[in-house]
Amino acid sequence: MIFRLDRFFFDEKDIFTFFFGVFVLVAMYFRLSLEPFRSESLLVFFLFLLTTRTMTSSLRFEGYFIITLLGLVFSLFLSPYGVAVYLLVSMIVYLLTQRV
Repeated sequence: MIFRLDRFFFDEKDIFTFFFGVFVLVAMYFRLSLEPFRSESLLVFFLFLLTTRTMTSSLRFEGYFIITLLGLVFSLFLSPYGVAVYLLVSMIVYLLTQRV
């Protein structure tokens, strides 16, 4: 499903990213427990989704999906810095080799 607003196109991935960010920010503001996930790591994961949303057209969906799924799994036990380093390194490796 694609929504068109003047020159911009939005699809379900954009809507998911928006509502995921709203969920994480509201949960952090009201100090809701997101166990077993670390809320700061989920925030880093959201920022990754937000910044790479424009890059997904140049990436194969399978590679992007595996990188983000592993980022979500790593947000269970890694610190926000660890998740950020993993996501940065994995995207650089993927862009250089086009492999996961």
